[in-house]
Amino acid sequence: MKRFLDTTFGPAELAILEEALDQWSSQYGLRRQSMESELAASVFINLFREGSDTVPALLEAASRHKALNDLARAAA
Repeated sequence: MKRFLDTTFGPAELAILEEALDQWSSQYGLRRQSMESELAASVFINLFREGSDTVPALLEAASRHKALNDLARAAA
């Protein structure tokens, strides 16, 4: 739990999050400013804090995340 709460986001971490979110959003045809992308960003931050700290790891974790899968289906 401590690592989760103590995670800091510098330029490198933000770049990883941005790239993963951009790839995920593009895959489902979501605009960056859409409500779905905003919700997904919150989930991606939590996934990063839980240890998925590379673009491939984030995308893999996202593919198993129920709420993100629900968002993707709703957007389709």
